[in-house]
Amino acid sequence: MRKNKLTRKRWPVPPTILFLMITFAAIVGAALLAPVLAPIDLAANDLTTRLLLPTFRDPASPHLLGTDNLGRDVVVRLLYATRTTISISFTGMLIATAIGTALGVLAGLCGGAVDVIISFLTDVRLSVPTTFIGIIFACVMGATPTTTIVVIAITGWSSFCRLVRSQIFQLRGAKFIEASRAMGASGLRIVFEHILVNIASPLIVQATMELSGFILLESTLSFLGLGIQPPGTSLGVMVSTGRDYMLTHWWLAIAPSAVIIVLILQISLVGDWLRDKLDPKLKNAS
Repeated sequence: MRKNKLTRKRWPVPPTILFLMITFAAIVGAALLAPVLAPIDLAANDLTTRLLLPTFRDPASPHLLGTDNLGRDVVVRLLYATRTTISISFTGMLIATAIGTALGVLAGLCGGAVDVIISFLTDVRLSVPTTFIGIIFACVMGATPTTTIVVIAITGWSSFCRLVRSQIFQLRGAKFIEASRAMGASGLRIVFEHILVNIASPLIVQATMELSGFILLESTLSFLGLGIQPPGTSLGVMVSTGRDYMLTHWWLAIAPSAVIIVLILQISLVGDWLRDKLDPKLKNAS
């Protein structure tokens, strides 16, 4: 028993989850520092060094994963591609969280016609395929990073709205809310001091779970040519470019695909662990 207690104190986070957090932080840190670690011009190319073999195929090769069809180092491109994908996905997630939380608060507190309208808009959003929304916005606004962020925000707010709305329905009749209202607290003060504080945990879990989906969405849009455009790069762009060389240089598509899988797996597993720790219903069940 004493050994178990010491173990719990020493490892408040399971070793597996801690490893995932550290590796995810390392990947994100390296990606964000790409301009410092490997300053390059994304539009530059050297056709004399195109499609060089990687080190595991040619030990004499100076390029760990070889070069692409324009002679650019694949590892360096992966750093910049990961930086773009994570930046766009995280920015879109923040905007989606803000929009969904605001609408969820309005629906939960106002009720009546406001709740009906917001719930209807949520159902309409969920009935429209995400890719179709991406195609429409890419045609109207152009295939740019801003368009991708807008698509992520528009397609992602509905899940946050539903979560916040359901949480507020459970909280608005609580005694501490009624006591605060009886003491003359304004609605805005109740929202910021009581409601948002109490729903912060499920919001964090939801944001973590949704981030992996947003990374996949950004990669999908870029793969289809609806997101980042060359000479810019993202993980989806690299997969799209590398698929033309699958028979001879398969690593050009497999390497960015592996990064996407690893990022999504890390975020999903950490999100599951956070849900188990922060969800009071799961705590009581355990």
